[in-house]
Amino acid sequence: MTHKTYYRPKTVSDAVALAAQEGAVLIAGGTQSVPELRNSAETIVDLQAVGLDQIQVDGDTIAIGAMTRLQTIADHAEMPALIRQMAHREAPNTLRNMATIGGTIAVADPESELYAALLVHEAVVTTQTASNTSRYPLSEGQPLAAGTLITSVAIQADGETAADRVARTPADKPIVAVIGRKTDSNILLAACGVADRPILFDDSTRLESAGDFRGSAEYRRQMLTILSARVMSVLDKE
Repeated sequence: MTHKTYYRPKTVSDAVALAAQEGAVLIAGGTQSVPELRNSAETIVDLQAVGLDQIQVDGDTIAIGAMTRLQTIADHAEMPALIRQMAHREAPNTLRNMATIGGTIAVADPESELYAALLVHEAVVTTQTASNTSRYPLSEGQPLAAGTLITSVAIQADGETAADRVARTPADKPIVAVIGRKTDSNILLAACGVADRPILFDDSTRLESAGDFRGSAEYRRQMLTILSARVMSVLDKE
């Protein structure tokens, strides 16, 4: 594996300009396997010196900078308990101190319970390009275009939450997990392990999991039904 150039920009504007170069690959905490790096990337843009690691609380809305480490989120006293729990569960301690919330969003690991928790907390992602700033609900799952930098994610911190999962061991990634949040006006459910990324779902959602050696597609659908009922039973008591 060979790379022609490596940059460590110190400002968002510089990072965006570099990201727009042909063949550029963005690195946040560096803990995730980036498929582009398996080939010869033209340009590596390391975001660790850019900043974007502030957490701002405004009533029930919490804005989290994209370069905020997962351990910082897990330790933050004003973060919703579910987000803290899933940030802690996302990776071992050594990786939590490197991995970022922006990286979690960009990778969209199908088994990420933190991503699912962001979905039920109505996360809105802010991105920056050389020409404009955009915002979109994380539930829309928009792929990042070349030259686009995630700068922050905002969540709603109110409501009651519940979660359940099935895995080979408590420390493993889930085979299937269901995350729920109930507010005065709505109930949102998200699932891991049943699609190509964590998704919000309801009774009308068609699931297309292919399954793997840990569980077939049919097994995953059955577990989704069971776990959903468990999560709803907790939320109904709140």
